[in-house]
Amino acid sequence: MTARHRPLPAGEEHGTDEAFARDPRTKLVVTTSAGLEAEARQEIRRALPGAEVRPLLFKGNLLVLAALGESEAVVRLREADTRVLARAVPVQARVRLTADATCFPAVAEAAAGLGRIQPGDVFLVRATRRGRHEWHGRDLERAAAAAIEQATGATGDYEREADWLVSVQAYQDLAFVGVNHPANLVKKALRRQRKYAPGERPLNRAQWKLREALDAFGIDLAPGSEALDLGSAPGGWALALAERGCRVTAVDPAALDEAAAGHPNVTHLRERAEDLAERASWRERFDLLTCDMNTDPAEAARALCALAPMLKPGAPAIMTVKFPTRRRKRHEMEAREALAGEFEGIEMRRMPHNARETTAVMWRKGGAENAPK
Repeated sequence: MTARHRPLPAGEEHGTDEAFARDPRTKLVVTTSAGLEAEARQEIRRALPGAEVRPLLFKGNLLVLAALGESEAVVRLREADTRVLARAVPVQARVRLTADATCFPAVAEAAAGLGRIQPGDVFLVRATRRGRHEWHGRDLERAAAAAIEQATGATGDYEREADWLVSVQAYQDLAFVGVNHPANLVKKALRRQRKYAPGERPLNRAQWKLREALDAFGIDLAPGSEALDLGSAPGGWALALAERGCRVTAVDPAALDEAAAGHPNVTHLRERAEDLAERASWRERFDLLTCDMNTDPAEAARALCALAPMLKPGAPAIMTVKFPTRRRKRHEMEAREALAGEFEGIEMRRMPHNARETTAVMWRKGGAENAPK
């Protein structure tokens, strides 16, 4: 028997998709802030006594199975006094995904096969994609809408008020599909988004893992050094560098924590790294390039390579290799291959404060003699 709270890795998802559909319990995908899953689980169980709560592959995501009707479960979660629950989406089907678009018909078939959407109805398709795919969420939405229209005689729309919302919650090679009335969803204001109140947060793991990397690889940054930090929010790495006297350009469309945003050495660019690479004219300005982006490691590596011209020749770069699946060696290899175009002396290590990920350190080509031997 699979452990009750074991994560759902690719290919090991607690029985077949058919068994998932036959399970009479109400199923909901619930989201919270990463790191607050334990508190979210407690809030769910208070609102839905006896519910089974399983972690999903990505942090901040939970699968809930409750012995209540969908409407009652939704009402209880909506009316419950909660602090960390953000969204709850009833789902009725589970579908295997592929890296390419060949999985789109199966998603549409699962939604249409639920029998909720009828001829003449209006529906919307919304996909939330987590993981690495060759397609984007909007691609899936368009293809699924067209196929559902053909199968049901209903109308897929983007703007009008809809009778049904088709929700596709994608987790690497697995998707949960729900067809619900828009009113039968839960969206709550997060009353607690971090483990510590502003000003009370201790040195977090993100800061520790950057400090470990700087020390372990002998990277000595003089006061006034320029650092470019990608995927900076909530700002742990930017703050750690700023406290060492670096001038940090923090790149992330999300907001930074107050401690990082208010530091005089931190400049926040609220945009994606890809957009910065397209518009910025900086060349060989920075002494350090860092990346802790919460994305597929090959995508993060490509972002580093796109911005490598902004890094001085021979200057170091540090990247976290995150694992969207359990195939860690493959992800490390793909990241290394992508980085090799612009960097050399690439080394990867697991360190105490980054045991669940791998830290990659490298130097921009053109001055690798500066790298530690």
